[in-house]
Amino acid sequence: MKFDDGQPINLEQMLLAKEKRVENQLIAITRYHYPVISLSLVIPGAIKNSSGSLFLFKEAITALHNCFIANAIALIDEQHYHYVTGSEAIISVPCSIDKLKQLCIDIEDNHPLGRLWDIDVIDPLSQRSVSRSKFNHRSRQCLVCQEAAKICSRAKKHSLEEIFLAIERRIKDYLDSSSLNASRKQVK
Repeated sequence: MKFDDGQPINLEQMLLAKEKRVENQLIAITRYHYPVISLSLVIPGAIKNSSGSLFLFKEAITALHNCFIANAIALIDEQHYHYVTGSEAIISVPCSIDKLKQLCIDIEDNHPLGRLWDIDVIDPLSQRSVSRSKFNHRSRQCLVCQEAAKICSRAKKHSLEEIFLAIERRIKDYLDSSSLNASRKQVK
């Protein structure tokens, strides 16, 4: 699993991708009139679509599906987009905005890979993303240290190498934990 086996992108491509994401969100809202989950990945650097990012995307989709099952939330529509600028999903579900946002915050904060996912909930009425601060959740932490991610990012406090080492460590710990849990189930 690598994060450097893709094509580098530029700022213009990222801005166009954000515009396309908003367009896809609005299509889902207009079509279904339900809240929309907009999933993207937290991948630093110029390469956004790689074998490593595809693994993270698939794990995020699995975590969301498990959450829907555990909370008896129906899935109305799910679209995946795999661009050079990264993988994204737009998911429509019949659930209250507040409950859905709290469930997504829980995934981001408590899943071992959750910090690597950006799971936005879009309100179909305002067509805006619901903020974590609405639920008194602090902003997301840096992948490397305990500071707020926005502060470290703006100050360029950590090198890309440091950030990717932190990402790879999270993935390794997750895979090791998953393997351990799988072998425990086989023993029973």
